[in-house]
Amino acid sequence: MTATRKELHSSYDDYADDTEPEAVTEEVASNLKELLMKKQIPLLSSREQFRLADITECIGMVEKHRRSIDDNAGRFLLFFRQHVLSEKHQGPISWREIIWAFHSGSQDILVDLVSRHFSGKMMWQHAKECGVFMWMSDITALVRSSLCLQSAKLLIICTACPIRSCCPERIYQD
Repeated sequence: MTATRKELHSSYDDYADDTEPEAVTEEVASNLKELLMKKQIPLLSSREQFRLADITECIGMVEKHRRSIDDNAGRFLLFFRQHVLSEKHQGPISWREIIWAFHSGSQDILVDLVSRHFSGKMMWQHAKECGVFMWMSDITALVRSSLCLQSAKLLIICTACPIRSCCPERIYQD
C-alpha cells in the first residue's frame, strides 16, 4: 500500500517544534556557523561550505546591528562583509552596495562599523575599497573623515621620516 502525495504532505503539517526560532538571530547564526565549520554537508565542496559559513556570519553581524540601522544599511553591511571576506575581492565594492549606503539613514553608524572592521584604522585604500566617500551625504562628516584619513597618512609618513623638521612638532611622535 503506497501513500498518496497528499497523505505524505499532510503528515508534516502536524509537526511543530517550538524550540526552533522563527527568525535568524545573532545566536542562531553563530550556532549555524559553528555547525557548518564542524560538520560536512553532502554535495557541497569545502570551499562552498566555507562560503556558506561566511554568509551566515555576515547575516549574524547584520542581525546584531539590526535595531540601530535601517534596511539599506543592513543590505550594504551584509554585502560589504561578503566583499571583504571574499578571497577574490579585487577593487572597490560594487555600485549597488554604494547606492544602498547612500540611501541609508544610518550613515554615521555605517561609517563607524566600516571603520571598526579595519580595527579603527581606516586608511585611504580601505575608504576607496568600501566607497565611503561616494555614499556619505553629510558634508561635515565627510570632511571630518577626510581629515582623519589625511592625518593618519601624515602620521605614518612623519614617524618614518628621519628628519624631524619635515613634519610639524605636534604630529611627530617618538
